[in-house]
Amino acid sequence: MFNINASVGKKIRLYRKAKNLTQDELGEILHIDQSYLGRIERGEINVTLETLLKISDALKIKPSQLLETSNRSSDKLRDDTLDKIDTLLYSLDVNELQIIYRLINDALALKNK
Repeated sequence: MFNINASVGKKIRLYRKAKNLTQDELGEILHIDQSYLGRIERGEINVTLETLLKISDALKIKPSQLLETSNRSSDKLRDDTLDKIDTLLYSLDVNELQIIYRLINDALALKNK
């Protein structure tokens, strides 16, 4: 059975790590205890919408990015892979992202030939 709390918590952890933040650091930004944040990330508690908005603001992402789900295994694998790519790219600056975009675009063009 799908656990929305675990899914949201996993995504919070993913984006937190992408920003190179510890639970303590993100907790300080949010003015919440690290142990509470840990419980959220482990999916042990329901996170309020207000806290979800604070977390997404602190991580500079859209709240919807924490709530997107998929039940099909192929979609889940795809989403997990995209989350990993997103995590790798999130810390790059605009110039680096443009280079990566061109590389991906060129690779896809070769694939489609």
